[in-house]
Amino acid sequence: MIHQLKNIVIVGQGAMGLLWYHHLAQESFSKNAAVNTNEEMRVTLLASDQDSLSANDQKIATYKFTAYQQQQAKTYPLIYTQTVDIEAADIIILCLKSFNIAMAVEQIAKSINPQCLIILAHNGMGTLEKVIKRLPSQQVILAMLTTHGCLRYAPLAITHTGLGQSDIGLLSGKLSLPVQEQLTRQLNYALPQVCFHQDIIQKQWLKLAINCVINPITAINNIENGEVNKAKFTEQIRTVLTEIINVSRAESINLVLNDLEVIVRKVAKATAKNCSSMRGDVLAGRSTEIDYINGYIHRLAKKHNVATPENTRLWQQVLNLSTKPED
Repeated sequence: MIHQLKNIVIVGQGAMGLLWYHHLAQESFSKNAAVNTNEEMRVTLLASDQDSLSANDQKIATYKFTAYQQQQAKTYPLIYTQTVDIEAADIIILCLKSFNIAMAVEQIAKSINPQCLIILAHNGMGTLEKVIKRLPSQQVILAMLTTHGCLRYAPLAITHTGLGQSDIGLLSGKLSLPVQEQLTRQLNYALPQVCFHQDIIQKQWLKLAINCVINPITAINNIENGEVNKAKFTEQIRTVLTEIINVSRAESINLVLNDLEVIVRKVAKATAKNCSSMRGDVLAGRSTEIDYINGYIHRLAKKHNVATPENTRLWQQVLNLSTKPED
């Protein structure tokens, strides 16, 4: 008998956290209406600011969700996570900025069940090493990459702006095939399409390469994503990607320059009118994830004695534009 994945905690009240919370919560409502009360699925949200709310405010909390291609926002009840929810959690999905991941895990680590599946959903790379140190060695840790578009226009209010897909895969621990299939099926039912990958690290590197180009260039030049495809950035893009390929080889990851250039241009075109998350953070005076994007390439390059002057320069330029987060 497979242990049922029926208690889910979403960590983070940002756009992606609320998007997953909404779809999983709606799945739980439909499932709970059809099954025995002993098997009820429970989905809760752990927000960074919920301790400032009274017990009554938490009890009557709501959020607003506008579905894809819909104009009207609907209001839904919000169930905040309590300590008992963390202790009972079968899945914890961390939808946070990369620089907040380790601290969030540390704050709840003592309450996490060793059988709980931990899913890291963030931009960039470099958090796994910090997370592993804070959890039991056998803890199952997965990565989730998503291309869904979502905009948070006010606290606890989001609009699903673009349909995408999510890729998940194992980073640490052991996951049986039945549990892997159950997890994929459950997430896919809530917010399709979800695919499980045995080579999720390869997928992480592909996304990292895209982020290393689009995020800093849009932030530094204060431009929309589509403008990255202008001819004046061609040489810079090629240099950034070539450096990434050189570092990836030292990590036994095989990337191809022409393929990366095509993917970067395709993403820039598909999101032409979008403001990148890094540009948005800079404009709002918030900390960026640059340390886990071009900064991650810089640190790995030093480790392997590989030169990455363009990635290092972009990393430093964005750091100069934004507030350095505390780690």
